[in-house]
Amino acid sequence: MIFNIISLSLQLVSSGVIVPHEMLSKTYQTIGGLFPATYAANGYYTIIFGGVSLERNIISLLVIVLVTQSVAVMTLAIKGMVKGRSSVVKES
Repeated sequence: MIFNIISLSLQLVSSGVIVPHEMLSKTYQTIGGLFPATYAANGYYTIIFGGVSLERNIISLLVIVLVTQSVAVMTLAIKGMVKGRSSVVKES
Protein backbone atom coordinates (compact mmCIF):
# COMPACT_ATOMS: atom_id res chain seq x y z
CA MET A 1 0.00 0.00 0.00
CA ILE A 2 2.87 2.36 0.75
CA PHE A 3 4.31 1.62 -2.69
CA ASN A 4 1.01 2.66 -4.30
CA ILE A 5 0.89 5.93 -2.38
CA ILE A 6 4.48 6.80 -3.28
CA SER A 7 3.96 5.77 -6.91
CA LEU A 8 0.79 7.85 -7.26
CA SER A 9 2.46 10.88 -5.69
CA LEU A 10 5.43 10.61 -8.04
CA GLN A 11 3.11 10.25 -11.03
CA LEU A 12 1.13 13.35 -10.10
CA VAL A 13 4.25 15.46 -9.68
CA SER A 14 6.28 14.14 -12.61
CA SER A 15 3.56 13.75 -15.27
CA GLY A 16 3.47 17.45 -16.10
CA VAL A 17 -0.15 17.94 -15.09
CA ILE A 18 0.41 19.87 -11.85
CA VAL A 19 3.72 21.46 -12.83
CA PRO A 20 4.68 21.79 -16.50
CA HIS A 21 7.18 19.14 -17.59
CA GLU A 22 9.70 21.75 -18.71
CA MET A 23 9.82 23.29 -15.22
CA LEU A 24 10.61 19.99 -13.49
CA SER A 25 14.14 19.05 -12.53
CA LYS A 26 15.97 16.48 -14.63
CA THR A 27 15.35 13.88 -11.90
CA TYR A 28 11.58 14.30 -12.04
CA GLN A 29 11.62 14.35 -15.83
CA THR A 30 13.45 11.02 -15.82
CA ILE A 31 11.07 9.54 -13.25
CA GLY A 32 8.12 10.82 -15.26
CA GLY A 33 9.29 8.82 -18.27
CA LEU A 34 8.80 5.61 -16.30
CA PHE A 35 5.15 6.20 -15.36
CA PRO A 36 2.12 5.94 -17.67
CA ALA A 37 0.51 9.17 -16.41
CA THR A 38 3.07 11.22 -18.35
CA TYR A 39 2.14 9.61 -21.66
CA ALA A 40 -1.59 9.74 -20.92
CA ALA A 41 -1.38 13.46 -20.08
CA ASN A 42 0.71 14.20 -23.18
CA GLY A 43 -1.76 12.29 -25.36
CA TYR A 44 -4.68 14.14 -23.80
CA TYR A 45 -3.02 17.50 -24.41
CA THR A 46 -2.24 16.49 -27.99
CA ILE A 47 -5.90 15.63 -28.61
CA ILE A 48 -7.32 18.72 -26.89
CA PHE A 49 -4.84 21.38 -28.03
CA GLY A 50 -3.69 19.81 -31.27
CA GLY A 51 -0.34 18.31 -31.97
CA VAL A 52 1.79 16.45 -34.40
CA SER A 53 1.17 12.82 -33.49
CA LEU A 54 -0.10 10.49 -30.81
CA GLU A 55 2.07 7.58 -31.95
CA ARG A 56 4.84 7.98 -29.36
CA ASN A 57 2.38 8.23 -26.47
CA ILE A 58 0.30 5.29 -27.65
CA ILE A 59 3.36 3.09 -28.21
CA SER A 60 4.77 4.01 -24.80
CA LEU A 61 1.48 3.16 -23.08
CA LEU A 62 1.25 -0.16 -24.96
CA VAL A 63 4.80 -1.08 -23.89
CA ILE A 64 3.95 -0.29 -20.26
CA VAL A 65 0.78 -2.43 -20.51
CA LEU A 66 2.68 -5.35 -22.05
CA VAL A 67 5.43 -5.23 -19.42
CA THR A 68 2.87 -5.01 -16.60
CA GLN A 69 0.85 -7.92 -18.00
CA SER A 70 4.01 -10.02 -18.46
CA VAL A 71 5.02 -9.44 -14.85
CA ALA A 72 1.50 -10.36 -13.68
CA VAL A 73 1.46 -13.59 -15.70
CA MET A 74 4.92 -14.60 -14.45
CA THR A 75 3.90 -13.87 -10.87
CA LEU A 76 0.76 -15.98 -11.17
CA ALA A 77 2.71 -18.81 -12.80
CA ILE A 78 5.32 -18.79 -10.03
CA LYS A 79 2.63 -18.71 -7.33
CA GLY A 80 0.87 -21.61 -9.06
CA MET A 81 4.05 -23.67 -9.18
CA VAL A 82 4.81 -22.97 -5.52
CA LYS A 83 1.25 -23.82 -4.50
CA GLY A 84 1.39 -27.03 -6.54
CA ARG A 85 4.65 -28.07 -4.89
CA SER A 86 3.42 -27.38 -1.37
CA SER A 87 0.31 -29.55 -1.86
CA VAL A 88 2.45 -32.42 -3.20
CA VAL A 89 4.80 -32.17 -0.23
CA LYS A 90 1.91 -32.16 2.26
CA GLU A 91 0.30 -35.27 0.72
CA SER A 92 3.46 -37.37 0.98
